[in-house]
Amino acid sequence: MILLNLAARVCRTFTMSTSQKSRTVQKVKDNQSRDVVTELDMTLHDVSELFVSERLPGCNLISEEGGHAKTPCDLLRDGEWLIVDPLDGSNNHAMGMANYGYMAAHLRNGSLAGAVAVIPQENQYIVIDDQKALFAQPLPPREASKFGTVYYAYPTQQGASARQARNALMDLIDLQSAGMYRYGSACVGLYQMLCGRHVAFVGHQIRLWDAIAFLPILKANNINLMYYIKDWEISLVASHREGFAESVAKILEKEQGITLRNFVDGELRIDAS
Repeated sequence: MILLNLAARVCRTFTMSTSQKSRTVQKVKDNQSRDVVTELDMTLHDVSELFVSERLPGCNLISEEGGHAKTPCDLLRDGEWLIVDPLDGSNNHAMGMANYGYMAAHLRNGSLAGAVAVIPQENQYIVIDDQKALFAQPLPPREASKFGTVYYAYPTQQGASARQARNALMDLIDLQSAGMYRYGSACVGLYQMLCGRHVAFVGHQIRLWDAIAFLPILKANNINLMYYIKDWEISLVASHREGFAESVAKILEKEQGITLRNFVDGELRIDAS
């Protein structure tokens, strides 16, 4: 399992990067104070880049901190790719708070061949590779309370139709759950949903690397999910509650013309730009 080696490198980096220096903010993206790049972001990017060069020769690396703007998303349908979010929850890490993690998705010719997620606060790594799943720690019991919360992830800047969809989604969450939950890391939100601590996860046009690694992880744990990918953005919903995903899908279709589809057999469908 090649990806297990990546998980080990990332875990070692998290263990060694506990100093204030690792939390130093190197830049702020697009003048958004919650979207920062720390020294640890760049260290984990370098770890990913070295792993690809040593263990996945010929594989293309797409990293949040490595640039992607000149790479059309449609190209992911062909060849081998590793899509990485080196530090999801950078602002939390910069402030010395918990709730951050690492994610990587391995694609071959448009299919998700594997994934890695590392969540330091849970002493957890998850590796999907060679159709096998490995966990550093057993998952807790997964039965979610019918009164559980929904983790809702969305970007800071949204157009008019997206804001209208967001309002409708918030109304749905209020009606069908104990309310919305956010803590600045989609990676951790997805993991907590997997563990049953949230009744559902909704990602609303978030960046592709913020969630793609969890598609095979959720599927391997028999959680149904629906998604839509276009222009380096992904909308998805995963839920323990029957009918909730369909309700989310109807809102996104009505307000934005986004048609969620089921995730089947690892195939990644990408809509043309």
